[in-house]
Formats: sequence, structure tokens, C-alpha cells
Amino acid sequence: MMDTNILDMLDNIGRSSVARLSPAVTVEGETSVARRAGVLRAIRGTVLPRRLEFTAANGDVLAIEVSNARVTDVFRVRSGMVPDFETEPREELIGKLAQLVSDIADAPAPLEFVSLKPDAELEADDVGVTLGEIETACARIELPAEPIVSVVPDVEEPASQVSDVASAARGFFDSAERFAQARGLIDGGDPQFEGDAALSPDADLLTRFMADLTGWNEDSQSELQQPQLIVMRPSGGKGAAVAVVQDQGQTAIAVHDARKLGAVVGLWTKLSGGDS
Repeated sequence: MMDTNILDMLDNIGRSSVARLSPAVTVEGETSVARRAGVLRAIRGTVLPRRLEFTAANGDVLAIEVSNARVTDVFRVRSGMVPDFETEPREELIGKLAQLVSDIADAPAPLEFVSLKPDAELEADDVGVTLGEIETACARIELPAEPIVSVVPDVEEPASQVSDVASAARGFFDSAERFAQARGLIDGGDPQFEGDAALSPDADLLTRFMADLTGWNEDSQSELQQPQLIVMRPSGGKGAAVAVVQDQGQTAIAVHDARKLGAVVGLWTKLSGGDS
């Protein structure tokens, strides 16, 4: 006979579980110190080779390869040069990794991460840097122990500024420059695209896409008043993905690497105020 305590526990889990609309996981913690501990926990819990991408609310990203709680490579950093595991002295590498972990933890919250398959198989002799080494180095880097709260005067902005800020589509277009390979903004007139020309849609495809957007807007405008986001990703999670934001008659389109979904989610969360 099964223990009734276990049955009660399973029942509570079933009642409290909610569906995840994104593979991104939020790193809990109101302070930089707490978020850094969360990043280190994510590394500690990674046994099989994985690519972990941590994305802050402002779009800053730390992408690392982790295997058996060891960091074996770095692909993208918040700022500066990516550490070279092949040539840099180990002590210097440990210090840089600790600083990178601390920097992403100190970036604006919420901090989210996704766990992806690595781009290539891990070499047998690639032992990486251990979690213990990173934790020891992190302990020497001080971070704010309390949340940073900004006090902003309640001053009414001019109408022209409010109009610009109010459009989530415009905000998404402006900020997507950090991670988009190509981006576009449709605002009543001819659509404007920037970035990799090979990823920008041709005239015929754009015409059909605009027709679909018109139908989407007509179908949803009576029920949904808030900004809307659509994300289209290739099967397998690799290749080019598309994110579309529509708000107040404007539509922003961003073509991005599918592995940068965390940056898209982080930006959307910031623009929508947490709504999904």
C-alpha cells in the first residue's frame, strides 16, 4: 500500500502545476547575490553536455557549455572578449568565468536561462573548469546584497514621448538589434527591414504575411487589447526563428538564431510588464 503522505504530495503537485509556455526558466532571486547562486546551481545540476544561455531583462546574454558541473567553453558574454579555453592560463580563466557569472547575475532582473543541446560533441580531454573553482573565485567578487530600487519622480511625459513608448512593437524593434540577424518594422507604410539581406522576406512573401497579420488583428482585436507576440521556431531548435510583435497598428519582426529564444522572452517580458 502506498503511503498516504506521498499521495497527498502528488495531489498537491498536480494541483499547483502550471503549463510552461516557454523553455526558459527564471533564475530566482531578488538580489544579485541570490541570482549568482542560482546560476551556480544551474551549472551544478548540469551533468550531460549542455549549452546554457542566461539572458537578463535588458538582453545581456551569457552562453556557456557545461558538462558534469564543469564549464568547458564560453560562446557569448555580456561585454568584452570571450575567454579562450585553449590559450589562456587556467587561473586567469577561472577569474574571468567568475566575473562573467557575477556580471550576468548583476544585470537587470528577471534573469532566465534555457538548456540546449551543445553545438558539437565534447572532446574526451576537455575537462573544463570545475564548479568549485568558479565558486571560490566568485566568493572574492562582491555583489550588492540588497535589491537596487530606483526612485523615479512621477512626472507626466509629453504626449509625443508617451506615444513612442506605448508601442510594444516599436520597443521590440529598437531593442531586438542586440540579438536579431534581421529585423523589420511595419507601420502603415512600406515596411522597413535592416540586417542580413538574405534573411529579409521578398515582396511576395511579405504581401502574404501582411494579409495574415491583417486577419490576425481583425480576429483578435475585440478580445485582446494588449500587445501580442508570436514566435515561430524550426523543429529541433536550431536554425533561424522569427518573433513577431503587434501593438497599436505597428508590427515588429525579428529573425534570430533559434537558440536565442531566451533573449526574445526576456525582452518581451520587459515590454509587456510580465504579461504573456
